[in-house]
Amino acid sequence: MDNHSLIWPNFYIVGAPKCGTTSVWAYLRKHPQVFLPELKEPAFFMTIHRPPAFEEDFCAGNLEAYQNLYRDANGCKAVGDASAGYLWDRNVPQRIHEVCPQARILILLRDPVERAYSHYFMYEGKRKSKKPGSSFLEAIQRDNSEFIKVNNYNKLFPVMFVELGLYYEQVHRYIQTFGREQVGIYLFEDLEKDTQGVMAAICRHIGVDPSLLDTKELNQVHLAGLVPRAGFLYRTAQSALSLEMRQRILPPSVRKWMSTSPLLYKHYTQPRDEQAARYLQSIFEPDLCRLEELLGRKLPELRRSWI
Repeated sequence: MDNHSLIWPNFYIVGAPKCGTTSVWAYLRKHPQVFLPELKEPAFFMTIHRPPAFEEDFCAGNLEAYQNLYRDANGCKAVGDASAGYLWDRNVPQRIHEVCPQARILILLRDPVERAYSHYFMYEGKRKSKKPGSSFLEAIQRDNSEFIKVNNYNKLFPVMFVELGLYYEQVHRYIQTFGREQVGIYLFEDLEKDTQGVMAAICRHIGVDPSLLDTKELNQVHLAGLVPRAGFLYRTAQSALSLEMRQRILPPSVRKWMSTSPLLYKHYTQPRDEQAARYLQSIFEPDLCRLEELLGRKLPELRRSWI
């Protein structure tokens, strides 16, 4: 493929998972000055086998497939990639910088205790085992003890309920690589309370007109605590029809229905487990203090559920 014909995104929604990235991706896709491919999570720049928290790989390392996503992006002011795994993979910032050093980075963060709860319930709804899963406390304790930081990025990792919520190092890598001005930090809690205000700030960050946001779309919440009603049927459908095939043969309206229909999905509730909450808080508190020091501001929103 001719390097001169390559189209690289100039902004990246990099995560964290379960922090509102899908909503931001959906809102920006409706903006006339923005191009985002229909596929969320291309994961092209990732250098690891993605953990079970994420959907199947589609473009990871596949330049032709990745570039094919952007074949209609010519002339768009802002061209984006939304892949929540990019925040955690330590090699991604430099890989993005090599092809687009002027890229604008969007990072969304959430109370890490709430993020872990949300991640756990999503995982339990989709996991392949038919047997009952562990309790939340057991799951996070096992996940945290099993996670070993290694340099071999060709192996699978645990689910990372805990690790993905340790934000300091993840954010620091992007600021170190791109500079503070190019990295926008946005809070899930603010996105919930003032969607239009946060999206206007995001538009300014990536250089598009906030007044062109689709205000009707901003009233929609995407993937808000949805899990499959029947895990077996969900897994069967995923196995029978690959993501690439769904993209090719199903119209957007059908794919949207398949991912949001109340006939197929239900809202999960997050029962309070005080022991688990305290366990997570003891892990996350030192990391949040470092993050606050890095950003030069207090972040009470990231402790809103704390005991």
